[in-house]
Amino acid sequence: MLRKIALLSSLVLCACEPYASPPPNIVSIEPEEVVSGETAEISLKLDAPLPVKVDYGHGTATLLTPTLLIGGQTVTILRVEQDGTLQASVPGSLSAGQQDVRLEMGDGSESVSEQGLTVLPTPPVMTPRSADGGPADPEADPAGGRDLLVTGVRIDPIPDQVRGVPFSITLRAEGPEAALFEGQVLLYANKGHVSPNLSNPFRQGVRQEQVVIDKQGGNVVLTVRAGKTITAQSNPFKVSVK
Repeated sequence: MLRKIALLSSLVLCACEPYASPPPNIVSIEPEEVVSGETAEISLKLDAPLPVKVDYGHGTATLLTPTLLIGGQTVTILRVEQDGTLQASVPGSLSAGQQDVRLEMGDGSESVSEQGLTVLPTPPVMTPRSADGGPADPEADPAGGRDLLVTGVRIDPIPDQVRGVPFSITLRAEGPEAALFEGQVLLYANKGHVSPNLSNPFRQGVRQEQVVIDKQGGNVVLTVRAGKTITAQSNPFKVSVK
């Protein structure tokens, strides 16, 4: 009888102490690639809502406020959806490379996605041109030359693809001097990783590049960046498992 009373007392005591539900794990991050030097918004999908700390003794329940760190740097959480999905703003000050994404709870628990976000280096600059239209010689005239007159990049329509299977995309420079563009562009997608991230050089303003996407999903959009200001996006397409 005394043993039963002691056990019951222990259960009552535990019920009166504050209790926090287990921390959720980071299931996915979209996009998984962002560009260095630019602010971007990412979405973190969790496998459960954010934990709640329940104090039975005081009859209170408090949502634990999380702290999100990327590459050791605290970032701003913009909003929390009902299912626990987090929308966050990634600052442009992150270093290029693969960065850990860490979600820390107010009770000391945490969830980590190791190398969960890739920060891509800034796109190559557009090649300056001399007054006669040829490549500028920076050593002969550091202040001379002008930016190549390329106003955009067009991506030919991309059909549905298969995860992990290489496919070709055709990129076309646009503008008065599009045919002179022989530079490289940055490639990334809103879902998964694109390989390669940097195209080979264009030839007469056109580049047919073979790429691979490592994640399946619908409404995948490929983004192309040329120089500091030129951005182009593909049509949405589906990437299936097979």
